[in-house]
Amino acid sequence: MVRCVLLLTLAGVCFSCSTRKNTPLNRAYHNLTSRFNVNFNGKEALKAGEIEHEKLCKDNYINILPIYCYPEKTELSSIYPSMDRVIEKASKSIYKHSMFFKGKEYVKPIDDAYLMMGKAYFYKQDYVQAQRIFSYIISTHKNGNCIEEAMIWNARCAVRQSYFTRAEEQINETKYYVQPKKSKKLNLLYAAAGAEYELSAPDGDYETATNYIDDILKNKPKKDFRIRMYYILGQLYEKLEQPASAHDYFMLVAKKSNSYEMEFNARMHLATNYDGSPAKRAQIMRELNKMLKDEKNEPYNDQIYYAMAEINRIDEDTTERMTNLAKSVAAYKENNYQRTYSSLQLADLYFDQEKYPQAKAYYDTATTSMPKSYPNYEAIKQKSAVLTELVDNLQVVVVQDSLQRIAKMSEKDRDRWIKGQIAAYKAEKARKEKEERDRELALQSALGYQNYNQLNNSGGSNKWYFYNSSLMQAGKTEFLRKWGNRKLEDNWRISNKQQISFEDMAAMNDPNAKNEDDTEYDDDGNPILKRETDPEKERYYTQDLPLTPGAIDTSNEMIAEAMYQAAIIYFDLLNDVPRGMDMLDKFYKRFPDHKLAPSVLFIQYNRYKEMGSSKQETPKQIILTKYADTDYARLIREPDYYKRLAEENQKMERKYETAYQAFTDKQWQRVISMSDEALAVCTDKPLRSKYAYIRAVSVGQVQNKEAYRAALEGVLSEYGDQPVAELARILLADLDPAPVTQPTAAAAEEIANAGQSPFVYAPNDWHYVTLIVDVHKRNVMTLKTDVSNFDREFYSLQKFTINSFYITQDKQIVTVSRFENKETAMDYYHAISRNDKFSGDIQSGVITVYAMSAANYSNYYKKKDIRSQYDDFFNEYYLDKK
Repeated sequence: MVRCVLLLTLAGVCFSCSTRKNTPLNRAYHNLTSRFNVNFNGKEALKAGEIEHEKLCKDNYINILPIYCYPEKTELSSIYPSMDRVIEKASKSIYKHSMFFKGKEYVKPIDDAYLMMGKAYFYKQDYVQAQRIFSYIISTHKNGNCIEEAMIWNARCAVRQSYFTRAEEQINETKYYVQPKKSKKLNLLYAAAGAEYELSAPDGDYETATNYIDDILKNKPKKDFRIRMYYILGQLYEKLEQPASAHDYFMLVAKKSNSYEMEFNARMHLATNYDGSPAKRAQIMRELNKMLKDEKNEPYNDQIYYAMAEINRIDEDTTERMTNLAKSVAAYKENNYQRTYSSLQLADLYFDQEKYPQAKAYYDTATTSMPKSYPNYEAIKQKSAVLTELVDNLQVVVVQDSLQRIAKMSEKDRDRWIKGQIAAYKAEKARKEKEERDRELALQSALGYQNYNQLNNSGGSNKWYFYNSSLMQAGKTEFLRKWGNRKLEDNWRISNKQQISFEDMAAMNDPNAKNEDDTEYDDDGNPILKRETDPEKERYYTQDLPLTPGAIDTSNEMIAEAMYQAAIIYFDLLNDVPRGMDMLDKFYKRFPDHKLAPSVLFIQYNRYKEMGSSKQETPKQIILTKYADTDYARLIREPDYYKRLAEENQKMERKYETAYQAFTDKQWQRVISMSDEALAVCTDKPLRSKYAYIRAVSVGQVQNKEAYRAALEGVLSEYGDQPVAELARILLADLDPAPVTQPTAAAAEEIANAGQSPFVYAPNDWHYVTLIVDVHKRNVMTLKTDVSNFDREFYSLQKFTINSFYITQDKQIVTVSRFENKETAMDYYHAISRNDKFSGDIQSGVITVYAMSAANYSNYYKKKDIRSQYDDFFNEYYLDKK
């Protein structure tokens, strides 16, 4: 055998190992070399990458577990080196050893090379590239040894891209390739892909999913995957209301799982198998309280409290349910899914009770902690934004009503109320201070007692505190309970730090220093009182009270506007008609003569009309009598008013097309005549602006410069907010000697403050990733070396260019270029931001990292005065933080 191998090797060398000659010796050589050299190394790298990928997985036990775990794409940088090595080895195998003649591959390991390359792209979540490779195997290597597996992975790509129709077709087609093979591996992979489809597709079926998982188990998967299937079956049978089957599978998980987290969650399902009976409730609550007392379960207390809240939900005990949901949120350690889920449920309950400040607080908590992989992430975030806006408006009503109520008190009652508020604040403050002192004394006493016992129990061993693990743990536990998980840094006790210079501190401590007059003044030169922030001062409670008729009018206007906006949100964004109607009723009862009253009545009329209610007559008659001259009355008298108006506008549009054709044909006088006729009757502003513009240009062709200038200035003055205004400005700029007046410095500042960003969002343009560095705190040459090493390790298949230059005396910009679009740049941004070499400096502000499109990069570099605005732009358009 050895002699044969040597002969084959020598023959291969003699024939120059050619892949262009389809001879038995060449085929033997390339089969041997690709299988046991290049492909072997690639497969080893793939195994290493899969192990690292598994470490990144974090399951969400609130929902049904997916068949396979997929980490956030932003967290995948640690698998890039292994997966890039797989792609490199596969590419090398194909390039050096492939012998493809007349539609057939004669080197069998080449199929394996393509397959492992596709898997590497799949694990990197580049599903488009992975699908291209799997499709190539299916279409080109039909007689290869990997077509069935490629079809399975191709179907998984479609599922991950939410192409469910395509995925279903591919799974059904794959069935006829896989089943005849009688391969346990292929049948397991096929069943897993089918189950993944059923659990992912909007029309997926739980019962079909259980059948697929049963097929997985028949093919004897590895232990961890088998236990995962047991857990999923338990969840599915709960959904299918088969508690006995669910109990059996969760029991298997509890007995056999190597993961304590999975075992814990299985036991939670077993514990909360509640039928509503008092005996069962008592048993479950005993079990849950026992779990709470077990220190090993401390990271899971949030889930235990949530389970208690679920028992309360079944018992319809809303008060106790809200208490346990609040405890679940407060017990948060690192489970963002649970925190989000508990916060959303508690927010909904507060909202139903119209306790809007609490509801808003928990909605904010939910959206802050919600991972992007959370089910219906975008929909929940949108709902949260809508509800936050609604709660803000409702809170305005609550606050202003309270302020008006206090303002209407007699001076004596108001003074008594304020003193009561101050006394309550001081009492609560004293209670907290005493509690803190007692806690510290108890800790000192406990530590001293433990030290004493430790010395006695160790036979006089004089063990220092920091060498004593039990005392260290006790101290750590108390610290975390008292202070939370604080970052190790200066002034760690202070959560809201403000930078103060040595000069500021010296001035603050100098008794002879004069306080400058920092009083602010209004437009009339009157001093503006600063807001009182001390709850122990009386003005803290009186500063916002509407104590004058003007202040009451302002307060009422705020209430009316907020009530109207809340009603619109109910109708248009939440589709909650009853609450919207209730809000409009309250509005009209309070503000029957408000400027928004006609709009409120008209909305009521239309809504009652849609419901077929006779109540429509009341707002209808008020509009027809009290607001007879408004468009609302006209719409009631003439229901097709807007339809006729739209038809008139369509006629004017057709006339404009005729006028524009005359404009194109240079029939200037005809254009002027047609425009004059249209401007006399047209009411649509955008269309009027177009007529005015082509008229102005036509005037410039047949009349003098002054008439031309006057016509263009008329366009600017009347239609400055329309698109044609910019065209008019350009034409005016060409007229000499009367250039367009440039805005003053104040006007320019006003424009800048109007929220118009100088940067343009272009996600599909070429991008750069920039690291802006404080040169006094980080050596730039060392940083560039670190970036280069990072690229070599995690992006070995990419060829990036790294440059640096000064943008200020204290800062340099290090540029990594270039990236195909925003998505690839942001992948790099997240990867480098999480890397240990850079994360510390990024968090401390020594390095600031951005992704920039090519155009924005140029603007950032050239225009120093706009750089400070890029941070807001980047947060809004790249990090989705408004």
